[in-house]
Amino acid sequence: MGTVADVSEAWALTRALVRRRYVNVMIAEADGVVRSNSYPRKYPSSSPFFPSTPWTIDLTDEHSRFWIAVFDLDAKRTEDFEQAAEDLGVLIRTLRAQNLPHVVCRSSPTGGFHVFLAVDGVDKAVMVRLAAAARAVLPSLDHGLLCNDRTGAVRPPGAPHAKGGASAVMEGDTASLTTPTITTADLDRLIAAFQQLRPAVNATTQAPTGPISPTHQAHRDLPSWGAAHMATIGGGADPSRTGYLCLLAAAVAGWTRNDVEHAARTAPGMEHYRTRRNPSTGLREPRKPQEAAARLDRQWEKALGRASLYRYAPQDRTDKDLTELAGIVDMAEGLLRAFRVSPGRWGTTEPALHDARVLTALAWLALRSGARDTAASLRAIADTTGMASTTVDRSLRRLQNAGFALRTRESQGLDAAFWRVTDRFSTAPRQDGPLHDVTARPPGHLFDVRSALLAELESRLDDGRHDVFTRTGLGPTARRVYEALSPIARDTAELAWTAGIPHHRVTRIIHRLHDVRLAVASGRSWRRTAHDLRHWAARKLGVDGILKRRRARHANEREQWAWWQNHLTRKAGRRGRERTGPAQTLMFQLSDAHGGPEAWPTYPCHPDGTADHHTAWEYVTAGLIQQLRDTELAA
Repeated sequence: MGTVADVSEAWALTRALVRRRYVNVMIAEADGVVRSNSYPRKYPSSSPFFPSTPWTIDLTDEHSRFWIAVFDLDAKRTEDFEQAAEDLGVLIRTLRAQNLPHVVCRSSPTGGFHVFLAVDGVDKAVMVRLAAAARAVLPSLDHGLLCNDRTGAVRPPGAPHAKGGASAVMEGDTASLTTPTITTADLDRLIAAFQQLRPAVNATTQAPTGPISPTHQAHRDLPSWGAAHMATIGGGADPSRTGYLCLLAAAVAGWTRNDVEHAARTAPGMEHYRTRRNPSTGLREPRKPQEAAARLDRQWEKALGRASLYRYAPQDRTDKDLTELAGIVDMAEGLLRAFRVSPGRWGTTEPALHDARVLTALAWLALRSGARDTAASLRAIADTTGMASTTVDRSLRRLQNAGFALRTRESQGLDAAFWRVTDRFSTAPRQDGPLHDVTARPPGHLFDVRSALLAELESRLDDGRHDVFTRTGLGPTARRVYEALSPIARDTAELAWTAGIPHHRVTRIIHRLHDVRLAVASGRSWRRTAHDLRHWAARKLGVDGILKRRRARHANEREQWAWWQNHLTRKAGRRGRERTGPAQTLMFQLSDAHGGPEAWPTYPCHPDGTADHHTAWEYVTAGLIQQLRDTELAA
């Protein structure tokens, strides 16, 4: 527990901070070793003698008013520590800009940071808004600790840790914590500052978080929004987020891995991939070449997956009905809560796993668009979730029969059907509760919660959309077990409970994951590998690229369907829609009764006038539609 003097000093600070008659302490087992990460025993805070085991203090007084605000930045793995260090930089810059006194602590020997603020008896409602605003900006934040007025507790600065060491002060004066000066008005300013940094729903509308270099010019074309982020000096206020947006813009523009590597060496906005923040000094230091390449590879793969996902994303409505959006947010929160508290319902069988993924996709579409009813074709949902379109069709039928999803409009021609996640996941109507529940969420808070929920839904979709978890790979059940793994070792019984899958199936699957290096044994327990080796596993299993080929086939099927619908429209005596083809520079603009070069060519038919779908498919898959149209015009 450290030296007696150090622990005595930490206990003196604890007694000055505590607002209750007790602190929470760990219980040692018979051999004197603390093994359980819990604080079940109460110890009087008036005692002049410190406890013999680590302790925590509650964040609130006996009237549930907050006197301490704690930003808990988790870092259980090396990769998590990197994100936590970047988030710490964003948080400290924001607090300094608002002139709010704070204390930064390294929370434990294994990583993670605690940032303490002394607040002057703040209501929970304000802390809930602060937690939502910070959660939308800081990915590594455990936001629940900020607003937990019942069981929220934390080890104060200097308090010992069960695994050795103590909560070490890195920055700030602990004396500022004993005299609270931060008021509700100060926290309102902090909330507004976080909301200025909140990621936009549509990346194309995200403004740079810093000044732009007027001289930087990307070596390849980028969307205008991407070029602005690429030129942001020093990565702006959030280098990690800016760097990711640069990669996302590059993925949308069709850049290669070599193009991205070239930009990472020179572009101002790619500072995150050249340097890392040292949490001890607060300064950025150069990355080792191998570390920089590995991080760039991981983030590039993520950006490619996210760009693929955004291909099917509806546009966010500008004339938003906040009442409708609040209902969608409630639905998404209820859906994620159902997945957490009832893992068996949504994970025991493969059909249940498929249903959960389809519901996740539908909820994401609604939350992103701000509309309860969203257009979603079978192939779009299939590409979004990484499932086969036939599997999506069966899942939608099951969800309809069970009352979880509703088709509000049938598909018509090229227009997909409209789907809605029903109100079964929404919380109870606000007017049925006590008076304080009637007040609607303020718009800023609503958008903060929406941003965090979108990030969680997108993360769930990204995790499951991988070649290694397709039917010919390890399968969807293995994906559920893989998601249940964490950097902290868990035994198979705990994994079975988390995944909602029977114990004997988890035992069999975990060994399959171990064979392809996706799970590591730790005694009788299992944990996830430190690095993401799913691509290596997919290559070993011979399934690498299967989703890419499936997406290409779906794109060809859409193109043939559009061609066929145009053919039917022409037969009915109407002019069909123009095709979205590649841009061409033409010396002479040829046209016929069907239109210009962008019109569809005549659909192949047999001599008896019936459609020749086989030949049409060959034209589509060979990419010869435009050539066929040019030949038709030249004739």
